[in-house]
Amino acid sequence: MAKFFAKKRVLAATSALALLSVLSIGIEPARSADAPVKITVWSFGDVIQRDLVRQYQTLHPNVTIEYTKYNLDDVNGTKLITQCSAYKLTKKPGGPDIVAVEVAYSGKWRATPSCFQDLRKMNTSDTNVAAGVKAGLSGSDLKADYLPWRWEQGVGYDDSVIGIPTDVGGLEVAYRSDLFKAAGLPSERVAVGKLWPTWDKFIETGKKYVAKLTAAQKKKNFAFIDDAGSIYTAMLNQGTAKYYENNGTDAGKLVYKTNPAIKKAWDATVKAMDSGISSKTAQFTADWPVGMNNGKFAVILSPAWMTEYIKAQAPTTKGKWDIAEIPVGGGNQGGTQLTIPAGAVNKQEAYDFMTWYLAPAQQLQMFKKFGLFPSTLASYKDPAVADYKDPFFNNAPVGKIYGDGMLKLKPIFEGTCQRAIDMAFGAGLGRVQAKKQTAAASWTATLAALSKDKCLTSGN
Repeated sequence: MAKFFAKKRVLAATSALALLSVLSIGIEPARSADAPVKITVWSFGDVIQRDLVRQYQTLHPNVTIEYTKYNLDDVNGTKLITQCSAYKLTKKPGGPDIVAVEVAYSGKWRATPSCFQDLRKMNTSDTNVAAGVKAGLSGSDLKADYLPWRWEQGVGYDDSVIGIPTDVGGLEVAYRSDLFKAAGLPSERVAVGKLWPTWDKFIETGKKYVAKLTAAQKKKNFAFIDDAGSIYTAMLNQGTAKYYENNGTDAGKLVYKTNPAIKKAWDATVKAMDSGISSKTAQFTADWPVGMNNGKFAVILSPAWMTEYIKAQAPTTKGKWDIAEIPVGGGNQGGTQLTIPAGAVNKQEAYDFMTWYLAPAQQLQMFKKFGLFPSTLASYKDPAVADYKDPFFNNAPVGKIYGDGMLKLKPIFEGTCQRAIDMAFGAGLGRVQAKKQTAAASWTATLAALSKDKCLTSGN
């Protein structure tokens, strides 16, 4: 018996020394493939879909995915900054395993890649082989699967891969064909698209529409477009540069004062506001779905994901809506990358989930179920996307319309203060629409506010 206990003490001591040795060189003990694990996710909006989460957990019964939705600016700003700072200070793992980063913040985080796991150094394990994901794929290997301009939004300025793209926003024009017909305008989608080859023509079409409204309708702010402010973002996203210019440095060159595209988009938006074509119905407010249903406006600049929102909020208008090409052609609004913070505890499990969740097969599922347009190139050739016609939108070939628009876009360099600058110009246009300032005074005030903005004055 004494020998038995002595043997146990020797084994215990040996195990302790082995564990100490492993920890001292920074290698985590291997985890059993079927050991319980919880992947924590910080997200916003509907980036993470419950149906696919359930599918993954069915495929991997040992995995629990716990995701929390936050306000976009909270999670991509305050919370992620705090999380990264804490890890850099303590080097103590903790916090979320996955964070969704929206394109408005991509410039900020691409300039701080040390806050994230470099996915070039990760490899898919064999746990997803049966579900269609090859083992041994690094972030570099995945690049060819995605639209080039979307992939770039998840590449750090040191060339590390910090995120994998979710869906793309796409941007086309959703319009009420019945209201167009009542206003004496063409109502067939190809003919409608030809009404506005330029944004000036779009505004002119709006004026013709408004001219056909009754005095009573005008008194209730019935108009052509829901919110003219959406024109500003749409125009800027059709270019190749916004507030920054790629000059070969991580930070880029600030050009918000000199890029003519910004003033052009501002002036066009102000022109639309002054022309009376806007119902001044802000998107995602309580009044917006009411306007969809009662015909307060006939046009929405709609990203692909917004088509599902229109269906949900205005189900009785089925067949009255259609989709036409956006002025100039090609557009995008929104887009997200899934990232793994540097301090994540379950990096391998997080990477395996992300690569499955964002693979072409799953992105195709999300398109079919939720109208989220894929960022995976293979999906554009799949008949389920390329030939898809939406009954709600008068059988519009939304797969082809949005797909063709996506393929026209090129990467835009997003700088570290992108979100702050966007919000400043948005606020400036809001003052114009509310008649609080003239366009000229608001433009001057916006530039003055930016010259004092903390993000810009901190050297970013």
